[in-house]
Amino acid sequence: MGIDIFKRENWSRWEAGPYESADLRLDAEKDRELLRHILRHCTELQRRRLMIRHHIKEISAPPVNLDDESDADYAPYAVLREQVMREDDYWTLKAALEAPNAMMRRFAFCRLTGYRWPAAACDAYSYKTYDCGLKREVSREDIEDLCRELIDERSRFARRAAEWLERLPSFTDDELVEWAAGKTERKWDDDPDELLRRDLRPAKDAPAREDLADKICAIFDAYIFRKYQRHHLYGSGVVLRESVEDALTKRVADRLEKMKSYYPSFEAALTEIMRTGDRELSLAPQEIAHLAWSVSPRSRQHSYFLWMAYWYGIDVAEDKGRALKMLADAAERGHLYACDEIVRIYTSGDGVRRDFRLALQWQEKKLERLRGAYEAKDPRDIQYASARTAYARALKATGDLLSEAVSARRAKQYYRQAEKLEPV
Repeated sequence: MGIDIFKRENWSRWEAGPYESADLRLDAEKDRELLRHILRHCTELQRRRLMIRHHIKEISAPPVNLDDESDADYAPYAVLREQVMREDDYWTLKAALEAPNAMMRRFAFCRLTGYRWPAAACDAYSYKTYDCGLKREVSREDIEDLCRELIDERSRFARRAAEWLERLPSFTDDELVEWAAGKTERKWDDDPDELLRRDLRPAKDAPAREDLADKICAIFDAYIFRKYQRHHLYGSGVVLRESVEDALTKRVADRLEKMKSYYPSFEAALTEIMRTGDRELSLAPQEIAHLAWSVSPRSRQHSYFLWMAYWYGIDVAEDKGRALKMLADAAERGHLYACDEIVRIYTSGDGVRRDFRLALQWQEKKLERLRGAYEAKDPRDIQYASARTAYARALKATGDLLSEAVSARRAKQYYRQAEKLEPV
């Protein structure tokens, strides 16, 4: 094997050299992607030697993401995935958790724990799961110890480690051995129906009625969204992405979309989804209706979709006053998209009297929540940059609202704060 990409001294050097003679001792089969990469970046003399040694007649083009040909990460991703499975030293991989290259860090984390990164919502980047099996001879106890260590250190992987520590008991020792043997790509992770069935299974720790109520609310939210989508296609993808906080709701929404069937009522859709999940309902129709159309103490998302139902008259008589109460409940509990909607309603006068000062009050509530989320993040956290950007955008939006309706002088203060966080 040539260059050891995951060793500290090679963290940056592998990307563009300089390459040494030892780096060129590669296995043409096992180091295929790395060989292609080095041929494109090494000196002319090194290139000729490599091509003669491996009987290469011409240099092949780098792999291209067909869904986004401008994706610069696609070729390095292929190299890193290949090489992380070649790296057999535990401590080298552990040190690589601090590498400057984000993709390298993620591959090292996944290789040491068996974790699989959630696929991106955008299809062009859904390949970025960093799935590379599990390093041989890493036991369940090793994974648990590493995850706890990352959590205690407040590492950039702390949130992922906590999530994996919670999910790990659901996998058998045989499955971990199979991942380490490289015999499976864990295809069930990509099977939407299997994920949906798993989400619909009763939770272990929650009371049975409470668990069922939460699932009914999640399915109701997905049903209302799909009914909304039939008549308000513009921006509906944004609504799903920004307003849905529950994984089950997203999966049910996708399932309803794939069914291509029109369900005349929520009860009909609920029956079909629960049947898909191999779970029977033990509630009377009146109880189901009560749970679906009542505010949930555990889900601010549900209040948001109740607003949508009453505001647009989906399966119920249109009632703007009641809808606003639902929207305010969601916004008060921190649902950011609900805050945006209530600001839009009072700013535009959509169904109510225009009231810029009331809109500003809701905008400032959203701003306060985003400020708290930003200040609570550790700069090493992988979510730090996104929290800072969200806060900066909210500052600018608050400035725009002030400039339009209240005070251009106050608006400049918000613009200056936003500029400090996210310089143009």
